[in-house]
Amino acid sequence: MKEQLLFSVTIEQLLKQRIGTGLNTEIVLIRSIKEYIHLFSFPLRVDAAIFLFCTKGNIDVNINLTNVKITPNNYGISVPENVIGLNSVSDDFEGFVLLLSIDYLRKISIDLTDLLPYYMHVRNNPLFKARPENIEIIISYFNLFSFLLEAENSVRKSNIISGFAISFINKIAEDVDLYELDVGEVKTKSKEYYYMRFMELLQQNFREQHNISFYSEKLSLTPKYLSSLMKDISDLSASEWINNYIVVEAKTLLKFSDMTIWEVADYLHFSNQSFFSKYFKHHTGLTPKQYRKD
Repeated sequence: MKEQLLFSVTIEQLLKQRIGTGLNTEIVLIRSIKEYIHLFSFPLRVDAAIFLFCTKGNIDVNINLTNVKITPNNYGISVPENVIGLNSVSDDFEGFVLLLSIDYLRKISIDLTDLLPYYMHVRNNPLFKARPENIEIIISYFNLFSFLLEAENSVRKSNIISGFAISFINKIAEDVDLYELDVGEVKTKSKEYYYMRFMELLQQNFREQHNISFYSEKLSLTPKYLSSLMKDISDLSASEWINNYIVVEAKTLLKFSDMTIWEVADYLHFSNQSFFSKYFKHHTGLTPKQYRKD
């Protein structure tokens, strides 16, 4: 099989290529994103939460095969499992791209379950407009991030940046709160835990494991209860989440790789091309061949 699959990149790899300014393998801030458009022009996964903010011009990104145009005083948020690509950056673009690894968020004691309502919403709705009174504050945060990351190393540098990162995350969450998003309310800690565990398992295994029973066994739950739990929290059942991941991956490979349809089917662990084609048409209304030509 040809080795042209979806490309994943880590913060460590970005920093080794001297892309942006960072801290260890946990944070990177990029100001001159236009210089690197050739590196991000095809869909990839980045092992981090990504915050993009535009102060001038515009930046056009592709998130899960949906075009998102970020214009002045708007910001976009992408979660780690998203497939993201950079379509274009205007010549006059000014702004910031900040990446924080999930391991780093855990390290600085950001409770990811507290961010669950935002997490579920921004995966499918990544674009937000900054409130006028917050614009200068957000710009100040990014500028100070840049200053702190570029400062000389000291015994307290990491702790200073960690404290600032906590403040930044809470500020963004505060802004999203005031945006009046209809994200719903998570009812119990146990459901939050199982949601996060399911999503972690799904990111790692969706290409090989298409059946809900695999995930329910890993979580020591019945398939029926897992599906009901996911539906209660996210409005999508466990099976719908599994299908969503498979279809996005299949669409991306069909559009942006030179793999044959059979190779895509094999990579996604379908028993044969015919079964994959029927599955793809059932979920998209098009055969893989039609989608590739569209």
